Amino acid sequence: MLCHSDRLLSLNSVLESSFKKAFLLLSALLLIAALQAQTLDYELPDSEKAKNNSVKPHLISKLPKVINETSGLVFFNGMLFTINDSDNPAAIYQVDTTTGATVRTVIVGNAVNHDWEAITHDDSNVYIGDFGNNYGNRTDLQILKITKSDILNSENDTVEAGFIRFSYPDQVSFERKLNNKNFDCEAFFYYHDSLYLFSKNWVDLKTKQYVVPSDTGTYMAKLAGQYNADGLITDASVNTQGNIVLLGYKNIRGRKWECFCLLLQVGDSGICFNSNTTRIELGSAWHLGQTEGIFLNDDNTAWLSSESIMAGKLFRPAKLFNVSFNSFYLNL
Repeated sequence: MLCHSDRLLSLNSVLESSFKKAFLLLSALLLIAALQAQTLDYELPDSEKAKNNSVKPHLISKLPKVINETSGLVFFNGMLFTINDSDNPAAIYQVDTTTGATVRTVIVGNAVNHDWEAITHDDSNVYIGDFGNNYGNRTDLQILKITKSDILNSENDTVEAGFIRFSYPDQVSFERKLNNKNFDCEAFFYYHDSLYLFSKNWVDLKTKQYVVPSDTGTYMAKLAGQYNADGLITDASVNTQGNIVLLGYKNIRGRKWECFCLLLQVGDSGICFNSNTTRIELGSAWHLGQTEGIFLNDDNTAWLSSESIMAGKLFRPAKLFNVSFNSFYLNL
């Protein structure tokens, strides 16, 4: 039988042991939390480190059914043009900027629309990116080059294209996997005699920047860098001031998709992503549509187009918007 003092000693031992266990458990939990915090900080995507803002695009109009899969925009000579993506006619459509109606259709007679995903221009030519690659297995990536004078000639219903064929220097596997590769592309622009492509990485949500010559021929693209876009990049544009916009969207959860832009500038050493990159949240894809086309004007306003969305029995039509980024570029 324990005496009173022995019982107290035994109780103290139990309490001391329990306290030590609780202390060790708490220390372990704090250590795990600290490690997780370090990991989260380390993995924080560059776009989340960027300054975050939001802007609401202004709806101009719905787009007609003939361009309900609009996948790029270009604006020159006071006219707006778009294209559709895969399995549509090899056609360029002029769009009325106030009503969204198609004004004129120009067929590219010597081309097939394998997967047209972007359109851009220089002083004399229009370029169409036939480089959509959802399965990651294409070996026929190409860019069409068409003279503006042919397109602008109202007597021409059909034009001919030259071809810039290319491959990626870092792609070694061409296994067919839907939306499970980092070699899809839907975005590019012309700048200083070259074409700058931005990949749509399904696996890691980054974007890789490739450079391809703008002359017709066959090339190995140059990999110039990558950026953690934290989303899927669907178009790109640069204006004469060297301001750049990348358009994209991201799955938040389930069927919830959010649209965004990344704003940056051409630096002294070329196009680079740095701490001045600004992420602009545009809103829900359910309201905007799937944002696929953008063209940045010299006044830092932009034309924006979205393709139609079908979710079950619910339908959202393709749309045309404009949006101003001027105040954001002033703060870059």
